[in-house]
Amino acid sequence: MKNLASTPAGNAASTPEEKPRKKTLAPAVERAIRILTLLESAPQHRFGVSEIARTLDVPKSTVLNICDALVDGQLVRRTEDGYQLGRRLVQLGSAYVSSVHLVREFYDVCRMASPDIESMIQLAVLSDGLDVIYLARQDYNSGLQLGLRAEIGRRTPANCTGIGKALLAALPIHELETRLAGVRTLPTLTEKSIATPGELRERLDAIRKTGYSLDDEEVLPGVSCIARCASTLHREDGLVAVSITSRKETCTPEADEKRKKTLFQIVQALEERL
Repeated sequence: MKNLASTPAGNAASTPEEKPRKKTLAPAVERAIRILTLLESAPQHRFGVSEIARTLDVPKSTVLNICDALVDGQLVRRTEDGYQLGRRLVQLGSAYVSSVHLVREFYDVCRMASPDIESMIQLAVLSDGLDVIYLARQDYNSGLQLGLRAEIGRRTPANCTGIGKALLAALPIHELETRLAGVRTLPTLTEKSIATPGELRERLDAIRKTGYSLDDEEVLPGVSCIARCASTLHREDGLVAVSITSRKETCTPEADEKRKKTLFQIVQALEERL
């Protein structure tokens, strides 16, 4: 599955694969959603009116009117070179995340972590496919400089992350195989990332035996994490996961054991609350 966050600007005109659209009584709203989805597919790219119209097969005058309305609502911002997503979306996304009960519970249980753990604790769920979506994070003097990779709401290939592998391992086997059907290669972020479904299945088998998963520089060089899945009634798939991410240079045997113990405590407390 394509990692949209890393889409090169040169490929920005390739619109996300679209499903057949149902007839709608609000065509302007439907077109606005399509425009926002296109801008999301390449957030660093600046889309001109002609490019949007051509890609979405919508009249230029319509695109201009809708984009102007979205700019007024701060959902889109206008630059000299075109349109990009607007800051209001960050506020809406934050409001949505704040409304989710499990996120509040996550922050509550994170209080049991020691400030000297030197790590970032994160909460994530699976998408409908093979991506992991991050919902919340709490930093404890981690010293990590993750940039956009640490943004709440971001998607990352689940096969690359400890938290993603923990979630995939917790899926029923038939559900996992449905998601992997037809997949021959997996997206990678570093040379250590899992690249094939066969290798992923082997790793997931090991995770089911140990009850936790690891990411050893599979997302970023010099960064590792340990993760564990939790059950919840607040998700249709019944799953969330927690990870503790750290700089490799701080990963001594004593520190690793402390982080593992903290992870198990947080997941247990989260399950009791959810």
